[in-house]
Amino acid sequence: MSALIRAKVTARGISRLCHFTPSRNLMHIATDPNGILSTVRLQQDEKAILNPTDLTRYDGYPNHVCCSIQYPNAWYFKKARNNGEILFSDWVVVLIKPDHLWASGTKFCERNAAANRGSGVAEGETAFDSMFKDRVVGAYSNVYVRTGSHPAWLTTDEQAEVLIPDRVALEDILGVAVANDAQARREDARLTQLQADVPPLFVVPEFFDEPRRLSELLRTGRPPAETPFVLGGAS
Repeated sequence: MSALIRAKVTARGISRLCHFTPSRNLMHIATDPNGILSTVRLQQDEKAILNPTDLTRYDGYPNHVCCSIQYPNAWYFKKARNNGEILFSDWVVVLIKPDHLWASGTKFCERNAAANRGSGVAEGETAFDSMFKDRVVGAYSNVYVRTGSHPAWLTTDEQAEVLIPDRVALEDILGVAVANDAQARREDARLTQLQADVPPLFVVPEFFDEPRRLSELLRTGRPPAETPFVLGGAS
């Protein structure tokens, strides 16, 4: 465990990690203590029937679970949804305890980890700090610069990644964000039917909108509202 990284996480006001996945995977995540499994673990587990979001894993770390800090990587999220199956159009954003940030084996990348086959991925305090540098060169040579209005919890390049080794246990899941009230009702009904412990559900349409809209909100320190879903009531 890195006490230095933990202190920096606290100082920046970082309260969670995010991992997006097709909705059909949530049923299995919520009924298995192992929670979210890496691609390698999925391949090794005969009982696992989850569908990895990124089969190619150009980052070179298939034994890690891809996450982003505080908010979903809206740019890659849109790409993943566009590449998804038409019959399974629902997606969810799983909210995860921040403890993995200072845990042993966690890796960081200041931009999308798949860039240059994962050559920018590293562990430790310096790698963590790199996600918040004043200037980061990201995809297509775009240069991202931190301004005075840039929130402390937001990475300089919003595609910066955190790679968690092996799995994210069910007990580490804080909640699940969905696109609208109707989807929240569907998720609640499916999980209840499976007698699973339904995680807190939040309706956050902006997570599922055009990436530029979410980016504008975050970069000016005006994150979208996250409305708790209450069965039988208005969300």
